[in-house]
Amino acid sequence: MSIRSYLMAKFYDATMRKMEAACLSGWRSELLADVRGAVLEIGSGTGANLPYYPRSVNRLVLSEPDRHMLVLLRETIDGAWARNCTAVRSSADRLDFPDQSFDAVVSTLVLCSVDSPQATLSEIKRVLAPGGKFYFIEHVLAKDAPHLMKWQKLAQPFWVYLGGNCHPTRDTEQSISNAGFRFEMIEKLSASGAPSIVSPIIKGIAKA
Repeated sequence: MSIRSYLMAKFYDATMRKMEAACLSGWRSELLADVRGAVLEIGSGTGANLPYYPRSVNRLVLSEPDRHMLVLLRETIDGAWARNCTAVRSSADRLDFPDQSFDAVVSTLVLCSVDSPQATLSEIKRVLAPGGKFYFIEHVLAKDAPHLMKWQKLAQPFWVYLGGNCHPTRDTEQSISNAGFRFEMIEKLSASGAPSIVSPIIKGIAKA
C-alpha cells in the first residue's frame, strides 16, 4: 500500500491533467467563487483547489490522510497560497476539529475513495457551523445510464485497487441527502478527458 500511495502521489497530477484542462479547473473556479470565512477542505491531495479560493476565505485548513500527498500539498502551499493556510494529516471520517468550527467544507473527488461516506458526511456536518455549507464535486454512479452503470460495476474491483480506493459506483447524491443535508444547488455533469466509468459528475452546494 505504501508503494502504491507513493506512486499515486507522484503521478496524480499528470494523470489528471487532461481532465483538469477539459472541465475540472472551470468547475472548481465556479464552485469556490463564493466560499467565505473559515474553510476546511478534506482530501486535499496535491492542492488542486488552491488557485480558486477567493479572498473572502480568511482561514483555510487543508486535510489529507496520505503522507506522500501531504508532502506535495505543503510544497504547493509554500509556493502559492501561504495566507492563513495550514495543511494537516487527518482522515475525513475522523476529523480532529471541534464541533461547529467551520463556515464551509469543501470536497472534490474525495467521497469516492473514503472508507465510509456515511461517517465522512457525518463528520462534515458536525464541524460545520449553523448555516454552514458543504461544497462538492464528486463522480457518481451512472443511475441514468444503465449500460455505463454495468461497466462501472464490472470495472470497480480493478479501479479500486489501482485508483487509491476510488469506487465508481457510489450514489453520492443520495448519501449527502441521507446525511441530512439540503441541496442549495446541484448540477449533473459529464466529465471530458476522463475514462467513461468516472465521467458522471455532480457539482453543488448543500446546507447542514
